[in-house]
Amino acid sequence: ATTHIDVRGLPPPQPLIQILQLVQRLSGDAVLIVHHDRDPVWLYPELLQIGWWADVIDGDPGEVRLRIARAAP
Repeated sequence: ATTHIDVRGLPPPQPLIQILQLVQRLSGDAVLIVHHDRDPVWLYPELLQIGWWADVIDGDPGEVRLRIARAAP
């Protein structure tokens, strides 16, 4: 299942908090698509610590779009 979250326009650290809270509620095979204003550099190490990873994928102009999924065992 794919879930989308749009954190554009939210002040830091709200995007980080909302993304991490949502990831922790997702099932193991879920994919999260994040719509963000900027590259969330602080998010990547947090995701790795809980066994998830992120790829930057094509998005709209001015948007950073991420695909987040559980890391392979």
